Amino acid sequence: MGTRTIELSKRGSVFTLRLDVPEKLNALGTQLRHDLNEALDACAADPAMHVLILTGAGRGFCAGADLSERVPLEGDESQRKMAHQRRMDEEFNAIIKKLLDMPVPTIAAVNGVAAGGGYGLALACDLVIAAESAKFVLVFTGQLGLIPDMGASWHPPRSMGRARAIASAFFGEPMTSTEAVEHGLIWKAVPDEDLHQEVEATAQILALGPTCAYVETRRAMDKATSQSLHEHLDMEARVQPELLVSKDFSEAVKAFLEKRPPNFGSDK
Repeated sequence: MGTRTIELSKRGSVFTLRLDVPEKLNALGTQLRHDLNEALDACAADPAMHVLILTGAGRGFCAGADLSERVPLEGDESQRKMAHQRRMDEEFNAIIKKLLDMPVPTIAAVNGVAAGGGYGLALACDLVIAAESAKFVLVFTGQLGLIPDMGASWHPPRSMGRARAIASAFFGEPMTSTEAVEHGLIWKAVPDEDLHQEVEATAQILALGPTCAYVETRRAMDKATSQSLHEHLDMEARVQPELLVSKDFSEAVKAFLEKRPPNFGSDK
C-alpha cells in the first residue's frame, strides 16, 4: 500500500512509512512532500496505529530538498518571498508539525545519509535509531547560503550545545551516527545489518505500552526548555490527573499488585 513516492506498510499496530525515491536519496521533491503530508494525515487518523516508523528506501534516509527541481516563482521580490514562505509553511514545515503532533510514538530508522531537511525530518521523530554507516549533515549555511530549516536549527543547540551546533551549521561537516549519539543528537547507533531488527523490536515494545503516556511525556519534554520550573510543575499538575484516571494507569496498578506485566492499550 502506498503512493508514487511513499510506501506504507502495517504490521499489527506498527505502521511504517518508507520514503521511496531511492534514485534521489529520497530528496523532498514536490510529489514526495505532497505524498508524505497525505500519508501522515492518514496515519494520524487511523486508530489501529500505535507506533509510526519513518525510514528511507535505498542507501539514503533523506537528502533534504530536491535542488534539481527548481519551480519558478512569478512576481516581484516581495511576492516571491511570500510564495517561498507559503511553500515552507504548507509543504515542508507541515510535515514536521504533523510528526511532532502524531498521536503515537514515532521512530526514525535512519538507514543512510540524513542531510539538510532530512536531518530535521529525522529529529522530528521521538526516537532516532541509525545505522552505523549513516551520516547527519547540516547542508544549508556554508554550502547554500541558507539557515537550517525543518527544525534543523531548533534541535542541535538543545541537544549538543550552541557552539557545536553553530559549527555544524557553518561548515556542514558530516557527523557519523556514533558521533551523533555521543553528542546527544540521536538515541542509538547500531550495525547496519541490525537496524531493521532493532527498530522493529523497539516498535513492538512501544506498541504494547501506554500510548497516551508516551505522547504526553513527549509534550512535557518539548516544553521543558521554554518555561520555568514553576510553570513546568504547574503543567505536570494539570496533565498527571488525566493519566491517573486513565484505564492504562488502572491496569498498571492492578498488574503491579498481581505481579504480572500490564496489558496496556485501552487508552489512546
